[in-house]
Amino acid sequence: MFDIIVVGGGPAGITASIYAKRAGRNVAIIEKYIAGGQLNLIGEIENYTGFENISGFELADKLKQHAKRFDIPFIRDEVVDVNFNGTIKKVICKDKIYEAYAVVLAMGSHPRELNIDGEEKFKGKGVSYCALCDGNFFKGKNVAVVGSGDSAFSDALYLADICSNVYVLTKSQLKLHNYSLDEIEKVDNIKILKNALSKKITGNENVQSLLYSQNEEDKNIDIDAVFVAIGRTPDTNYLNGKIEMTDRGYVKCDRKMKTNVDGVFACGDVREGEIKQIATAVGDGAVAGSEANKYVLITKAKNKI
Repeated sequence: MFDIIVVGGGPAGITASIYAKRAGRNVAIIEKYIAGGQLNLIGEIENYTGFENISGFELADKLKQHAKRFDIPFIRDEVVDVNFNGTIKKVICKDKIYEAYAVVLAMGSHPRELNIDGEEKFKGKGVSYCALCDGNFFKGKNVAVVGSGDSAFSDALYLADICSNVYVLTKSQLKLHNYSLDEIEKVDNIKILKNALSKKITGNENVQSLLYSQNEEDKNIDIDAVFVAIGRTPDTNYLNGKIEMTDRGYVKCDRKMKTNVDGVFACGDVREGEIKQIATAVGDGAVAGSEANKYVLITKAKNKI
C-alpha cells in the first residue's frame, strides 16, 4: 500500500515521484524495463536545458540516482490491469497487486518502427525517431525521412533548415492535414520520393545508405541518417474502458494532469499533447506529482486516515 503509485520510470514518472516524495508522500515507481525508460535508447542529447551534451543513458542514470536519493523504490514489474474504482486504486501487475490512493500514469509511448534490415543495428547511429532531438547532429548532411503524414513533413521542413538534402520516402497515399504539398515541393532541398518502400539500411559504424523500392525497381540513396516518422503508439492497452482516451490511445487530461477518474493523473508522452520531449515530460511530471500529493492529502482528511 502506497500513497501514490507512479506507473513508468521515465523522465515524467521520476519527476512526478520526486515532487510527491518531497511533499511527504509514500511513493513507488513501477517500471517494466529499466529506470529512465526510452532515454536509454537515445544517443546524444543537446536540447535539454542545463546539459550541453549528454547521452540518453547518462541522463537516465542521473534521474535514477536522483530518485534513489529520496529512497523512492523502483518496482520491476509489468502492469497488466488496473482497478480505479473506489478510494483505493489497484494496479495489477504480473507478480503482485499494488494499492494506492492516487495513481500517476507515465508509461510513455514508443515510436512505430519500420521493421527493416539494419534498423535495429543503427539505432542511435543514424537511425532516429525524433528529428527535433537529433536533427542538429546531421547539419549539412543528407538525410531521409520515412513517413506519409503531417509528422513526416513537419520533420522534413525542420531538417531542411539544417541539412543539405532531405529525402522524404512515402509508401502510401499522403495524409496531410496541416501542410500543403505544393508549398513543401517549393523547398529546394526537399525531395519527395512517392510510392517508395524502404527495404534496408546499410553502413559501417553509422548509417551510410538506404535501399528502397519504387515502382518495382530497387534504388539506393547515400545518406547519413534515417528519421522514422510513421507514428507513435502509447502503452495504454490495459486502460481500455477504464479511463477516457483519444482514438489513438492517448490519455486525456486537463492542464493539472487530472484524468476523468478522481485520483488518477497522466503525464509525459502517454497523455494527449502536441510535443513530446524530455523537457515537456519533466514539466508534466512536476505538475502531476504536485497535484497527486494534494489529492492524497484531501482524500486522507475526508476519510480520516
